[in-house]
Amino acid sequence: MKSIEKTSTKIVDNSIKLEKEKIEVLKSELEKKLQELNKKKKLADNREIFLKTQSRLQILKKELEEQTNENVFEAQNMKIVFKAKEKSDYRDDDIFAISNVNLIIKFIETLNEEISLKVKEIENQLIA
Repeated sequence: MKSIEKTSTKIVDNSIKLEKEKIEVLKSELEKKLQELNKKKKLADNREIFLKTQSRLQILKKELEEQTNENVFEAQNMKIVFKAKEKSDYRDDDIFAISNVNLIIKFIETLNEEISLKVKEIENQLIA
């Protein structure tokens, strides 16, 4: 009788041990999947930001192109400003600004191309 009890106890103990190991493996797999989903969520969020930026840049480009048709040298309501912060200063200082319509349009076009490449890269990562 004691032998049967010992054997059944060992079987139950082994079964419990196997179940615990199985649960740990499942938890580990779940954690990996959650990390992967979080990474893809961040990628999708970044993609959305890039697409919104592209849309806004297209609107700005159209506004600038209208000014080009009017032979305007400097943009009336836009400029690209380069700023720098001195190590000992808390504020940014303008280094220079570009207000030429054609240069701003070229900058927007280049930026749009770079954003498109980044969006494609993100989409490939999301599909993978």
